[in-house]
Amino acid sequence: DSLMQTRYNVNEPGAAVMIMMGDSVLIERYYGIADMETECPVTDTTTFNIASISKQFTIVGALALQQQGKLDINTPVGNFYPEFTADFWDKVTLKHLASQSSGIPDSRDRSSRKNMIYATDSTSMSYFPSVEQLKFNPGEYYDYINPTFLLIADVIEKITGEKFVDYQQTDIFNKCGMLSTYYFNPNITPKCQSHGYVIKDGLWQEKDYGEETFFATRPDGGIYSTVKDLARWEQALASNTILNDSLLELAYTPVVSVSDSHLCDYQRRPNTYYAMGWFVDKTPGFPTKVYHTGDNGGYQAYLAKYPSENLFIAILENRNDKDRWSMAVEIDRILKESGILLCGN
Repeated sequence: DSLMQTRYNVNEPGAAVMIMMGDSVLIERYYGIADMETECPVTDTTTFNIASISKQFTIVGALALQQQGKLDINTPVGNFYPEFTADFWDKVTLKHLASQSSGIPDSRDRSSRKNMIYATDSTSMSYFPSVEQLKFNPGEYYDYINPTFLLIADVIEKITGEKFVDYQQTDIFNKCGMLSTYYFNPNITPKCQSHGYVIKDGLWQEKDYGEETFFATRPDGGIYSTVKDLARWEQALASNTILNDSLLELAYTPVVSVSDSHLCDYQRRPNTYYAMGWFVDKTPGFPTKVYHTGDNGGYQAYLAKYPSENLFIAILENRNDKDRWSMAVEIDRILKESGILLCGN
């Protein structure tokens, strides 16, 4: 709490913070303002855009279909898209998409900022048929991009015959008891939805949909949630509510090294890997950490777990002016010194 008190001021955009071990809440705190116009404070019902943390929900949605025998994550993308005529689509699998190792470039049309701001899932996918070559052989390197997760969501729609957001709401969110979690809809503003902010010339300026590009794409970054719902998510995963142990282990298993990537510096630190929708941190002296970050407009988010300790950490912020990783390192230090985190594998 002392760490967070120095990070957020009462009359500025803030954060929701929760750390749990098993079913026990170690700390739950709410700081600052959710909406600077109404001066509504951040509370336990405030929803934040969790940005790229949304990716793990897309992956779990796909793996849930694999558990039902309806999908194989190792299937080539070309099997679902005969209109993609380049030969490499028969080599790129759904697993490559999920592990940021597909080699597919992010060549979405960026000629119009207005179109980028109001981009949708379908417009953001429209460039795929025109891709002529990969940046590298599938599975060879880590290169973090967003639109490939839209393909996974589209495959889910093809298999289920449902809209992606409807399937996720019914088969993922509702089953986990996440009743305050939803995909962003530009036509609906729920009562408890926060705004993201950036500071410029000493003034807080709103920066979310309408101010930031590609904000409304959903499978890669469009979820709004609360820390309480994210705690329910972690408990549902740990209790096999959605996936069995073998598929959960598959999702958490490193596929490609982030640390030695020469193509992308997002989360590029020592002892870091990408699994499927999760980063994996194997820092010596700590148990294996499975986590993801999220950045979108004025939002930044951090969701981490130590599976061996059944420990979960969620920090959702509606401001992006504070260094997130130094905060995460300090939290880990506090938890280790208190004896909650033990030296592990």
